[in-house]
Amino acid sequence: LPPQGKVKHYVFVGSAGAYLADPVEPCHFEGDPRKASAGHVAVENYLASSGAPFTVVQPLYIYGEHTAKDCEQWFLDRIVRGRAVPLPAPGMQLVTLSHVGDLANLMAAVLGNEGAKKQHFNMCADKAITFVGIVDALAKAAGVDAKVVLYDPSAVGLKKGEGFPFRVGHFFANPDKAKRVLGWTCEHTFEGDAPALVAAYMKSGRDKKEIDFSLDDKILAAVSKSTAAVAA
Repeated sequence: LPPQGKVKHYVFVGSAGAYLADPVEPCHFEGDPRKASAGHVAVENYLASSGAPFTVVQPLYIYGEHTAKDCEQWFLDRIVRGRAVPLPAPGMQLVTLSHVGDLANLMAAVLGNEGAKKQHFNMCADKAITFVGIVDALAKAAGVDAKVVLYDPSAVGLKKGEGFPFRVGHFFANPDKAKRVLGWTCEHTFEGDAPALVAAYMKSGRDKKEIDFSLDDKILAAVSKSTAAVAA
């Protein structure tokens, strides 16, 4: 950072992924325990010790056009091709997603806002959705039926982060602080955006691209084998 007094407001886009998972109360609020090993936390600690007027914005999974990581695209790769969608069981895990437009609006509400300084804000939808709900919303918007196959990641032998673009457990947060302090409003819901997401996916031509489904096939084969063994 520049010398003390030279920064009017420093906004750092961190991640809600820095929160410690809590199996008892999984919804994350600002101030909940965070991972000391997370790189985001090291930056936040530095900003706090520097005395700079900073704000930390913490998005969850981001969806919409021009995002850097697959979100809805992963699901649509399978849905539009008529492939089964393998989901970590039980499929009812809750997640909150962040639309790029909502993230931009929140950051705009932060800049120059004295009440935002030295504060953390969760940035995500104010409604959670399940893994199965994501599939259902996108399939409905695409006008097709989707088949979901549930599996146990540990039984399939996948490494951490393999086979699915999200964490396999609950990962959701509460954005009420941003509403209260910044006057921010969450304008998007994943279900409401699903038709536009499908249209953007098709327009991009990704439905015509060759996708590597080898991990899917490994998962589906393991589930089929397990089902056959139980039936026998």
